[in-house]
Amino acid sequence: MSKFAIVTQSYSKDIRECELLCESMDRFAGPDVPHYIIVNDEDYDLFRSNPAFARRHIHRKKELMPFYMMRLPFPLLGHHYLVSPFTIPVREWIVQQICKLAVFELMPPEIEAVVNIDSECVFLRPFGLSDISRTAPDGSREWMLYKRIFEDEPCHDQYCRVARSLMPLPSGPEPDSFCYMAQPTIFVRRNLKQLLKQIASHSLTGSWKHKLCNTYRFSEYYLYGLFCDHVLHLSGHYLHDTRPFPVAHIEKFADTDSLRKTLTEKIRQPEIFGVCLQKGKRSAITLPHDDVARVVREFF
Repeated sequence: MSKFAIVTQSYSKDIRECELLCESMDRFAGPDVPHYIIVNDEDYDLFRSNPAFARRHIHRKKELMPFYMMRLPFPLLGHHYLVSPFTIPVREWIVQQICKLAVFELMPPEIEAVVNIDSECVFLRPFGLSDISRTAPDGSREWMLYKRIFEDEPCHDQYCRVARSLMPLPSGPEPDSFCYMAQPTIFVRRNLKQLLKQIASHSLTGSWKHKLCNTYRFSEYYLYGLFCDHVLHLSGHYLHDTRPFPVAHIEKFADTDSLRKTLTEKIRQPEIFGVCLQKGKRSAITLPHDDVARVVREFF
């Protein structure tokens, strides 16, 4: 049987959300799906000692970054940076994306695909292999790839420009007309290996990590989606245009009744398996996390 793992990037300020995600996974995804949580180096002990993550694979980001990159001990202009002699200062956001692309370095070879799910997500109904993949006519496994006509994604044009600079996309507007960003996004090992080889070919050092560290802004999901769609011609994938974990902005809920109503409406859709309780401005959130967790557990 094909094997997959779930991968989550998290940090100390999201630890309670990540606890709730893990609780919902135990309820709906079962104990047999490996779960890898990648955290900031300084948060490793906090996550590793938390009983909520007892059966998870907890890893530091530094395990996936070049060993000579050093994290500045203080933020600059609101961002933490990694620095090295070979790269521009690398923001934590870029580090997070590189870690997602490098995650197979942590896994045994039998893991065929990874399912990227943010720590702000929760499962609300049973979830398994048949929900994100299918058997192709030749007997191989095909995995879901989200693709939808672009409507409103910040930095979309820049994501597409960077992708064009790194891979042989078709000319014309068609590749730039779609969005590939969703929860979850699935990376297939053999496809990701080809993508990283393609990116490395544009690096003077032959390192895809160097190339992306020296790229100010990109989207790992756009890079992977565009490459699989237009270069690999959907090898190992089939297209899907519904977000299985639609976004619900947590700062918009003034009380538990409004949250409960939204979750009820979303879970009525047959292709929805959970929600992403995304935080915008933390200062705008009025609903305590304990109340959010209590409402979520009503759906367990």
